[in-house]
Amino acid sequence: MKKYPALLFLSLLFFFCIATTGAVPFGNNSGIGSYIVTTIAGSGIKGFLDGSKEKAQFSWPTGVVVDNKGNVYVADFSNNLIRKISGSGNVITFAGSGRGAFADGKGRIAHLKGPDNIAIDKDGNIYVADADNFRIRKIAPDGNITTIAGSGIRGYKDGDGKTAMFAYPTGIAVDKDGKVYVADRGSHTIRKITGDSHVTTIAGNGYPAYVDGQGIKTHFREPISLAVDHEGNVYVADSGNNAVRKITPEGIVSTLAGGGRPGYKDGIGRDALFAWPTGIAVDGAGNIYVCDSQNNRIRRITPDGVVSTVAGMSIPGFSDGPGYNAMFRFPTGIAVDKGGNIYVADSGNNRIRKISQGGILQAKRFGKQHEDFFSMLLFNTKEP
Repeated sequence: MKKYPALLFLSLLFFFCIATTGAVPFGNNSGIGSYIVTTIAGSGIKGFLDGSKEKAQFSWPTGVVVDNKGNVYVADFSNNLIRKISGSGNVITFAGSGRGAFADGKGRIAHLKGPDNIAIDKDGNIYVADADNFRIRKIAPDGNITTIAGSGIRGYKDGDGKTAMFAYPTGIAVDKDGKVYVADRGSHTIRKITGDSHVTTIAGNGYPAYVDGQGIKTHFREPISLAVDHEGNVYVADSGNNAVRKITPEGIVSTLAGGGRPGYKDGIGRDALFAWPTGIAVDGAGNIYVCDSQNNRIRRITPDGVVSTVAGMSIPGFSDGPGYNAMFRFPTGIAVDKGGNIYVADSGNNRIRKISQGGILQAKRFGKQHEDFFSMLLFNTKEP
């Protein structure tokens, strides 16, 4: 029998490195092996239960934000609640009674109905796209909930916050000046709410299609989520068009990545493919992170439009670990903290996940000398 002790040693060492570091021990140290996925809360059982991260239950969580103290807030859609996860992983109910209805008030006295997404401003106020109430709500740090826009009647109308109408608001973001942006999925438009609660349309003309250009001359198709960077650019997960769009402060709409047919492909700009992108977030360096829901993956877009995969596989499921081994089931909400950690509302798994850049740091321990060593074993080993 032929034996290959050096190759056997190499194989064992190679897989040991992957198992312990989450990264391939040679190569360019880039790609999804650079990320580590963990679960910060949720047992995976669909339901409602506060408590420890292992026992807590969610019911189709769709939105997530993180504050400056590291607390994570979750739009728990089917429970009609906003939940809070502390740094230790303990889950409490922050706002909402759990009854699908409408009422302002403090904490659990207030009613929400299908809270789809959330955003947070520099003062710790949380904004909620209360989709099934056709309203935009605001939660103060003390838990008091008020309505800043939306009459509660489904429709499309700009103007004063009390009389303005939304057709199904699902995405929300707030800029550094406190202006609130809304992805109104039902009217295929992007709306803006100023500090005095005045509502205007900044992009989209209400007809579902796919056209870049200027302001209300453009077309979207079921825009579900959005994010805003420090320069005031708004990024839109244009789900029905399988595209990520960009709106400048001047109202110019362009396609940053994807667009057209659904699929899965990394690449540059419109050469990349998505399948129903939903959640979207932007970090301090201008990188965009997207929940590519039907692909069960988390994608990253650099400021110059290069699309790569951070974590996930095409097959839906549940698995923590290195990005290339991790599994999601229709992720829909995403946020990124000041340290670059990514938080995901993994809707189909009823869990909240965290993606950290861990593997790449460990992979660098091997260095060039080890790459040369592996090459020597691979190409200079002789059969005994």
